[in-house]
Amino acid sequence: MNKTVNNRAWWLVLPVFAMVAFNALIPLMTVVNYSVQETFGNNEFFWSGTTWFKQLLHDDQFIDSLQRQIIFTATVLVIQIPLGLVIALCMPRSGPWVSVCLVLMSLPLLVPWNVVGS
Repeated sequence: MNKTVNNRAWWLVLPVFAMVAFNALIPLMTVVNYSVQETFGNNEFFWSGTTWFKQLLHDDQFIDSLQRQIIFTATVLVIQIPLGLVIALCMPRSGPWVSVCLVLMSLPLLVPWNVVGS
């Protein structure tokens, strides 16, 4: 029995992409708008410019913290990706250890960030 493939069904995903893009871009543009304007009550906005962005990019403390964050993120990724692959490949398909492995793998998703300390 041959299975028919309908590639036109992928067009049904476009409204979902449009909705996600809309829900992601509108708040982002609002934040950008608020970052370059000052408000003084009554919803009156005044252009304040991007001078504080320039000051931030030349701040030594900001650059040091950004470098530490990039190094920390890269280190975590180098550890997490191979560890996750090894656990997924070594995970048993049946037996009593399946539930133990699933609990251990989902535990980081359940623990709040403020408990972890990140």
